[in-house]
Formats: sequence, C-alpha cells, structure tokens
Amino acid sequence: MASHAVHMQELLGKFTVENLPAPTKKVVVVDSKASLIEGFETLIDNNIQSAPVFNKADKTYVGFLDIRDLVSFIRFVYDEQKVQDNGTLHDIVRHGVKMFNTLTTDGVTISYLARRNRFQPIAKTASLLQVAQLLAQGVHRVAIVDDNHEVVNIVSQSTLVNFLSKHLNESGVHQDALATIASLHIGTQPVIAVKKHTTVIETLRIMDSGRRSGVAIVDEHGRLVGTTTGKDLGLFIKHPTIAMLELPIFKFLSEVRQQSIEIKSPTIAVFPSDTLMRAIGLLAATRVHRVFVVDNEQDYKPTAVISITDILNLIVKPSK
Repeated sequence: MASHAVHMQELLGKFTVENLPAPTKKVVVVDSKASLIEGFETLIDNNIQSAPVFNKADKTYVGFLDIRDLVSFIRFVYDEQKVQDNGTLHDIVRHGVKMFNTLTTDGVTISYLARRNRFQPIAKTASLLQVAQLLAQGVHRVAIVDDNHEVVNIVSQSTLVNFLSKHLNESGVHQDALATIASLHIGTQPVIAVKKHTTVIETLRIMDSGRRSGVAIVDEHGRLVGTTTGKDLGLFIKHPTIAMLELPIFKFLSEVRQQSIEIKSPTIAVFPSDTLMRAIGLLAATRVHRVFVVDNEQDYKPTAVISITDILNLIVKPSK
C-alpha cells in the first residue's frame, strides 16, 4: 500500500546524499581513548548532541557519544548527593560512572557508552530515501563515509526536514504537504510535560527515564509555555550546584538562554487543522526536533507531539 506522502517518498528516492549541502566544518569525532570528561566537553564546546567515536587501533567507529548519557549521570550524582557547590564536570563524570555497575574489565569508558548508540554508516551515493528509512527507525544520525570509510558528513533528521522544506512547492510534494495534522493521525499521545515550577532535577529524571531528548513545559492551567532539551545543560555543567538543580525549570531556562546565544530551543506548536507543510516548515525554520499539537488558541493545551521520526515514518512506511 502506498505511503501517505508518496510524492515525498519519490522525491527522496531521486536524490542522493551527494545532493545535500557539504558540511560547513569538519565532522567532530571523539577518540575512543579520550576520557569521558574530554568526550562530554567536546559535545558541550561544539554545541552538539552527539559525535561519532573512533577507535584508532582497529580503525573502526564504535558508536556515538550522546548528551543524553550526561543527563543520566547528573540524575544519579544528585540522588547520591555527590554534587557540591564547587563541583565540576569531572566530579559529575567521576561519580556518575558508578551508576552502571559494569563488570567490564575496562570499566565505563567512551567506547562503553558509544556502543549504546548505534553507528550506522552509509555511502555518499545512497539515496535520501535510504537515509530516511534508517532515521525513521529511531536512529537520530546517519554517518556518511567515503571510500576510505572515514566519516565525511553526518546526516541528521533535521537535515532531511530542511531538504523537504525546500521542495514543498513542487507539485506532487505540495499535494502531500497540504494534508492536515488531524487527517494524518500523526504524533504521539499523551504529551510528556512538566509544570513550569517543576525542579530541574525532576525534569531530568523524566527525560532520563524514557531516554527522551526533550519534554514540554506547561503552566498551572496546562497551557504550553516552553520546552527543554539536553542542550540546555550547558550552564549547569559549567557551574554544577545543588541550588541550580533545585531551581524551577522555567527559571533555569531563562538563565541558560540569557547567557548563551547558541542555545535555540523555541517552543513551536500547530493546531489539528494545520497542514503537514506548516509543521515541516516550522521544524526547518527553528531547527528543533519536535512540534507540539495544541487543542486551540485559547487553551493552548498540548494534545500530541510530532517528532521528525513521526514525519519520516509517515513518508517511508505504507499507509494502513
């Protein structure tokens, strides 16, 4: 049976990875022999969610080091009361590794964590549809390798959304994109949300429990007022204190985003009557990974969340 977005599927099948814009800077790669602290500092300093980990000894990529692992560390360290007012990233990692209770001979290393996040390579001659099929399975990033099996680009879910957004006015694609959110039955329910006065640490617990990269923030009336992601951890990592973890999440985010122009996590929402075109356009314009579906303008209560994975599944999978 055909996809709900058959023309989008055909579009992705016509283009290859080589048709995507070349990366503006060299791909950040973490050495498997680096310390955990060096690895997480690399992510934070480069303002990225993850990076491939390379083993120079056998010339293979182990997997991806992911910022979500740091969320797990912070939660564990707080619960064990190991965060001090003068704590550092080193302190968090040093105590956080104990959460794994690993029996491996080399303990918790960069490679140990990276193996939990699959490294999925693909040739630069592969079609964008092949990439979309991988990303629709929940893989957040696909590594593009050259003839020497070196990573030359990372194609993320956002990369494909940006590509689609630039082709929304093509006749068939435009037709697919005019379908409404309600008619497509797309998105996940219920929405995982926290109140704006919920503490930072409790928010991190919720994110960590489901390995979620972000959650919605609502006010006392259930109205959508914000969202938070793993990227918002930057300020805490620079100045880790108990007091900061016990701040209301909304106040914490106000401080984080005031101090860092690199953190861009706007809250975007659509109504059930809005089109798929609007959702894709918003995701591409704001460079976020999810858009919330709200019931109406007055109440603005989130009823579902549409991730880029949901959109890619809509494109690559047959309709029921």
